[in-house]
Amino acid sequence: MLTLLNNAILALADPLLNWLLRLPADVALILVAVGTGAILTFVRPFTTDQDRLRRCDQDKRRLRELMRQAKRQQDREALLRYRSTRNTISMTTLAAEGLPLLVALVPITVLGTWCFQRLAFVAPHAGDVVPLTAYFPVSAAGGLAHVVPQEGIREVSQPIGSGTERWIQEIVAVTDPQAGPPHAVARWQLLAEARAAPYMLEIRYKTGTYTKELLVGQNIYSPPVEYHGDDQPMLRAEIGLRPVQLFDVVPGIEWLGLPPWLVAYFLLAIPSVSLLKRLTGIH
Repeated sequence: MLTLLNNAILALADPLLNWLLRLPADVALILVAVGTGAILTFVRPFTTDQDRLRRCDQDKRRLRELMRQAKRQQDREALLRYRSTRNTISMTTLAAEGLPLLVALVPITVLGTWCFQRLAFVAPHAGDVVPLTAYFPVSAAGGLAHVVPQEGIREVSQPIGSGTERWIQEIVAVTDPQAGPPHAVARWQLLAEARAAPYMLEIRYKTGTYTKELLVGQNIYSPPVEYHGDDQPMLRAEIGLRPVQLFDVVPGIEWLGLPPWLVAYFLLAIPSVSLLKRLTGIH
């Protein structure tokens, strides 16, 4: 169900937004974030009582002046009264936020889904070395996994032998607690030519063949991870894509599970709402 919904959203969003992928990733990310701020701002005239919110803002400004005056005069009773009035006004304005957020939820969901699928990573191009990692249960360590050679792709990692053996890699145990529960991996370094159709990588282990899509030379990229199931001899395959970082500076927040593009998105989108409201006079 989720896959069908995701595909439906991309079918709607791709024709509208894929032109952004022809721009530098930093520019595209800034435009998407500001676009989110614009959505949150420009739904407000249609979903809120602007006159009432305008009067609330005026009242809060006046109350701030009165509170400063009461502090100077050390008038505690007046200060408490003003604070109570301010809190009542804040509750009124907070109640007005529900409908704008509800109306903006659909376009922002479409935009966010598109970003997760199209803007989270830098799409690989011809000449880029793309890491491929296959994950196995730790019991598979010591075995061999084989990527089937195909036209347009070279394997450029340090081979364990010579000739075609570079496509065959040993499965190595990983027991570092920082890498998660114990597991085993086999790794390849792939260099692929650009083409419109995706490559279908085939990884063979024991009697099974597992596939992973790889798209090279396009503005979009294949999903980085392909899960094959916890009950399978090979758990998943992952292509290593470089995450999009705003100006190559803004990091992700790993302990919150926030990738770099999403941190930058929030840092840009949230202030843009205040800025656009100030520039347009929307409350």
